[in-house]
Amino acid sequence: MTSAPLWRGYWHLFASTSAAAFIMQIDLAMVARLGGRASGAYAILMRIALLDVAITIACAAVAAIALGHAQKNGETAEAIEKACALSLALGVATAIFGFFAYPIFLDALMGDAAAAPYIGAPIVWLVAGTPFRVLSNTQGFLLHALGRGGSALTWKLAEIPVKAGANVLFMQALGFGFAGCFLASCIVSAIASLWLWSRLEAHGARRIRVPEIAFVRSFLSGTFWEALRVLSPRAAMLFTLALFSLPWQNGANGQRLDSFAAAQTFMLFVIGPLITLTRFIAIRLPAKAHGDWTPALAPVVRLGAPITLAAAVILLFERDWIGATLYRQHGAWWSIFVACLALSLPIRFVGSIVRGLTLAQSSFAELTSVDVLAQWLIAPLFILFGLAVNRPEIAYQSLIWPEALAVFLIWLNLRSAPEEPAGVPLRLKGRVQ
Repeated sequence: MTSAPLWRGYWHLFASTSAAAFIMQIDLAMVARLGGRASGAYAILMRIALLDVAITIACAAVAAIALGHAQKNGETAEAIEKACALSLALGVATAIFGFFAYPIFLDALMGDAAAAPYIGAPIVWLVAGTPFRVLSNTQGFLLHALGRGGSALTWKLAEIPVKAGANVLFMQALGFGFAGCFLASCIVSAIASLWLWSRLEAHGARRIRVPEIAFVRSFLSGTFWEALRVLSPRAAMLFTLALFSLPWQNGANGQRLDSFAAAQTFMLFVIGPLITLTRFIAIRLPAKAHGDWTPALAPVVRLGAPITLAAAVILLFERDWIGATLYRQHGAWWSIFVACLALSLPIRFVGSIVRGLTLAQSSFAELTSVDVLAQWLIAPLFILFGLAVNRPEIAYQSLIWPEALAVFLIWLNLRSAPEEPAGVPLRLKGRVQ
């Protein structure tokens, strides 16, 4: 894993995930033109479809890691076929859940009368596309794990104009309106899965293969824990927003809630590349012998560490300008948040590496347990005390010390892990090493 191919693969993955987020912004902008409460309904549907998002991300990650382990045994095609079969099955199960649950959630959040125009065909097409979204995302990650990230990125870039054109066709020209956005997504996702499968055929994949019980059990276990890890920070962010919105006696006002909400949005932008780095390490290392993992990570440290430090310095000295210019935010509750975020970046960089290593070893449960502990037990203590005394420098220690503790615990777990990690078993007779 030399430096140039390594970073080219990383940027392929980062650009692919960024393109997916950009497509959602296109949808939101086009839906907003319908007027009424369409944009709000779209945003709420995306919020309540968290299980869809978590399964899509987790399934792809577990499949790519399993493929990496399988490559060392020359079982690449078999791993692709079984991972795609389970991805499709999980997508169908998630769609069935959404068909019954999403109307209930939409009613609860919008009210019966307001939600009525957005229940029915929109939700039917939303859930109809779920199996294709889960499958195509898994196929894309499999290509990244195979070092074919350029193929996955090619489709994602092509998907931007294709999705915009399909929205125009179904929402406007054919008159489907709000439902047309989800019908377009369903069709585009189905086309994506077919096109990506044609790319995987070059690696020996020929059919959807029904996996053995051992593979199913291990795959579903990994997907469960990884989905929980994906959901946990999103739920923790909502919980923290709820804490800020409480009527605190000391300093209870809307300004600190607004500053915190804006800073959270900014934080997602800042740490996005580190989240991608974790995913990239996790899906590219398993194909290598365990003894080659440390040399393979050397280019990551050589280039990533200076970039992270530079970003931290820029945030530290330009935080007030960023707040005033981009978010119209000022004051201690903004400034100290960004300062603490900047100070935490070196820790988060190390965290992205050790998390990637842990995932590469298929230690899904261990990593999720540590992250949930930090997010739900340690961080709220700082926030609660800081809000009670109206001291942002106390509340925002939640950005530093929980992450530091998580990194330390993950590192301890790595030191005690077996030298050759076990992967998802492909056959009942053994496990992929």
